[in-house]
Amino acid sequence: MTRISVSVPGKIHLMGEHAVVYGKPALLAAINKRLTVTFEETEKALEFKTEESDSAYIRHAVELVCQNLNKPIPQGLLTVTSEIPIGYHIGSSAAVAVGVVGALYYFFTKKWDLEKINALAYEVEKKMHGNPSGGDNTTVTYGGFILYQKKSETEKVFEKIPLSLPKNLHHFYLIDTGRPKENTGEMVALVKSKVNPPAAGQMSKMKTLFDENEIQTKWLVTALYEADEKALIDAIQKGEQTLEGMGVVSEKVKPLIRDIEKAGGVAKILGGGGVTEGVGFLLCYHKNRNIVEQIISNFHYSMQPITLGEEGVKLETITN
Repeated sequence: MTRISVSVPGKIHLMGEHAVVYGKPALLAAINKRLTVTFEETEKALEFKTEESDSAYIRHAVELVCQNLNKPIPQGLLTVTSEIPIGYHIGSSAAVAVGVVGALYYFFTKKWDLEKINALAYEVEKKMHGNPSGGDNTTVTYGGFILYQKKSETEKVFEKIPLSLPKNLHHFYLIDTGRPKENTGEMVALVKSKVNPPAAGQMSKMKTLFDENEIQTKWLVTALYEADEKALIDAIQKGEQTLEGMGVVSEKVKPLIRDIEKAGGVAKILGGGGVTEGVGFLLCYHKNRNIVEQIISNFHYSMQPITLGEEGVKLETITN
């Protein structure tokens, strides 16, 4: 009996979340937290074994692959184990989609085709987010640093940026502010309500924020290429200000962000953000970890170092 194991990284938005839904570029990176999907062929009807992931979402992914390839639902056990917490805006649903699609696509075709896997995973993601940009699944599929832009539903372009994170910039952390009450789909809908508002002038405000976010995304790419810490901090700080202007940053975490900025670092939301409580993980950059730990202790949060630019989806094991 066939057994296939696939691993997928999580992801972060360095810049461009929300604006990417409206055709602006986003800079994303795969991170060193991974999810593993294992499919074991058996003689029993398909079963799922998962710690946190939504079984209905997994089944949707399975059904979509089978429909696309004109195959019956396979018999077997599909297991999902993950280091990527759900609801924290670091790509858990994209990793599930890519992992399930990758494992079953290989099972049925005996081919490892990243373009096909990514395209099918994007269709799966629509189940979770309604109108996803496609950036999340693209990043966890290809890994590294991705500059992504959805120009239309049929034209999505991305560039895998050929760089490793410069040594002097290895000071990124995730700060856990608590799982947001709002999911990504709800946050995308919140921004959409401001883009298509009854009040005159609101759209011009949002367009200005999207335009500024695009500028900072491009500056951030340059800062990474040139290993320019000052420019990196400046771009992230200005980008975070656009996200606050969009209304996707909870008032609960703004004091923490300001304190980190005053201490010479920077912090921003990741992905959808949040309004009423926490925002999931904040991405923090500061060259002195002790200073950040001292600051977050005042807010009773925890933090962990994170590595950017990790490898994308991998076919780990195949046995027959």
